[in-house]
Amino acid sequence: MIEKITHFKVFLLKAVVGAFLLHFTSVAAAIDRSEIESYAKFSEFGKTRISPDGKFIAVATRRDDRQVVVILKTSSLTPSHVVRFKGENDQVGDFQWVSDDRLVVGVSRFSKSQMERPGGGGELFAVNADGSKGKRIFTYDLGSNQRKRKNSGLGFGGFAFVVAPLEDEKEYALINACGFGGSCELYRINVYNGSLRDRQKLPNGVGFDSPAILDDNNRAVYAVAQTDFGFREVYGKTGSEWELLGKYPYPGGMLMPISVTEGGKSAYALDDRDGGPQKLVKTSRSLDQLEVLYQHRLTDVRGYHRDSEGQLYAVEVGLGMPEVVDLEPNHPDLARLKMLRTAFPGKIVDIVDDAQDGKMLLIAAYSDRSPATYYLFDAKKNQARFLWSQRPWVDEAESAAMEVVEFASRDGLTITGYLTLPNGASYDNRAPLIVNPHGGPHGPFDAWGYNPETQFLARQGYAVLQVNFRGSGGFGAGFEMAGFRKWGREIQFDIIDAAYFVLKNYPLDPNRVGIMGGSFGGYASLQSSILAPDLFKAAVGVVGVYDLTLMYTAGDIRGRFSGRRYLEKAIGEDPSEFYEYSPVRRAHELRTPVLMIQGEKDERAPTKHSDVMADVLRANGKAFEYVIMENEGHGFYKLENRVRYFELFMSFFDRYLAKIKPEVS
Repeated sequence: MIEKITHFKVFLLKAVVGAFLLHFTSVAAAIDRSEIESYAKFSEFGKTRISPDGKFIAVATRRDDRQVVVILKTSSLTPSHVVRFKGENDQVGDFQWVSDDRLVVGVSRFSKSQMERPGGGGELFAVNADGSKGKRIFTYDLGSNQRKRKNSGLGFGGFAFVVAPLEDEKEYALINACGFGGSCELYRINVYNGSLRDRQKLPNGVGFDSPAILDDNNRAVYAVAQTDFGFREVYGKTGSEWELLGKYPYPGGMLMPISVTEGGKSAYALDDRDGGPQKLVKTSRSLDQLEVLYQHRLTDVRGYHRDSEGQLYAVEVGLGMPEVVDLEPNHPDLARLKMLRTAFPGKIVDIVDDAQDGKMLLIAAYSDRSPATYYLFDAKKNQARFLWSQRPWVDEAESAAMEVVEFASRDGLTITGYLTLPNGASYDNRAPLIVNPHGGPHGPFDAWGYNPETQFLARQGYAVLQVNFRGSGGFGAGFEMAGFRKWGREIQFDIIDAAYFVLKNYPLDPNRVGIMGGSFGGYASLQSSILAPDLFKAAVGVVGVYDLTLMYTAGDIRGRFSGRRYLEKAIGEDPSEFYEYSPVRRAHELRTPVLMIQGEKDERAPTKHSDVMADVLRANGKAFEYVIMENEGHGFYKLENRVRYFELFMSFFDRYLAKIKPEVS
């Protein structure tokens, strides 16, 4: 959950009519800014972890528009220390306890010459719970391709994060260090002086977002690499050398290990090589003998449950509230998990962390109507103690429920999604509908859970439809592959048909339908409006791509060899298809009013996409508005800009779609 703000630029390019400015002022004034801010701003509390001995709790929060970590005494919940960095450009990133009283945190860095969102991640800072012995213990220096300790904090060349504490060596932790464009390496680091030893080199192509799988001795046994030519390579290690166990083209399925078990003799893995949803399998260490344990009819595995030793004992699957699939039926944590979920009906309950050998559990409970709330559970007393909610201002009674939608596409695929109806919607009081296609499109997907933007729209009286169209991740390799070379056509038909499906089956007004999305979702909003001009009455594109030809000449994807290979597979190289499936080429067909909101320094979807789209809309005399957020990238981080973003799309939809007044349930 990320946001941000301070200054913004508004560019109402060329053809924005003067009447819009007058109307916008009157509508925006009617919106309660404090209510908008409650949905647009950061969560008050974030990641929460308990120390191994249970005496301290660390939680991420914000002070002076920067993330910090507050260390609290568990007994009294009074602060012991606040981890923050004095430099105006630094803030706390991820963190992890590495012993009873020592915490290691990552360093994120703001750069005013770049954009509002902080970047980096190649430095680690360690500190005791009482604030003593604070030290920057690691900096990844890309220039010399060497890992160096620099108290100055200079040289931010890669990524580094704690993989695991080392219980047998209290002064050490295992870290993963990755250079930009290079491979990753595991090290044991002294968390007091930063000295490194016991280097474990990972195969080339292993990224920071796919760390190695470890055995009980914290030795890497599996790793997954991505090649420039679009292959996923699975490696295994038994001695000192890595062995290639499988090579799989993307798009397509693969056999991917996720955890070792039985003392390292076997492993759990996910298998979607047949194109269907991932099968959960148990396999030999060499991945050549498989036993299928479970396969959901539609979804891949959605989440994992591991104990304090890293042992996987359950996974989650399903469309709505996740279903728990047992892997170790007699595991004590599994029994506790099921008991806790019974104690919090209607909520997902996760065991986030534990202490004192499982006698004290840190749990989080959340749902589609409420963000995560943290509790400390005393296993001996069988009591849960409230700690805090991520967004304590959220009133669950005012939130709207998220309902699973499932239907058959026009060519027979099962398409799923989620419909959030505003409280008070009925067949006597039909709600306007906002269709919200996700970005990607390949890999990301929408899931059941609390979404501030969706809840904001519902609170204002709008229904929201999120569609997992073909090409989305999370539904098997075949489903994702079905979206390749289908931009602007079958993907759009899935989105359009989903809208027609809910309009037919729910209390919605077919004459008041809008569409809004970011990145690919911005593309989908405009392209869907071209294909279904009578359906959509307003379209909002956010940091969108609007000209497929530009994908090869502008933006950071085309700048990498692997990125160009991806584009060839995802959208092809046929100029005639680029013409037919690019909104910028078919702007003359648009009958839907358009709002485009763009980050000034977006490298993924550069402003050139929106600039060109605005030019052709102006040339064709189309109704449109265009806003550029100063110093923002592919999404908006600064709170002032986040609030402005909410104001813009809300007033735009209010102008073209009359909303209903929601009722508090």
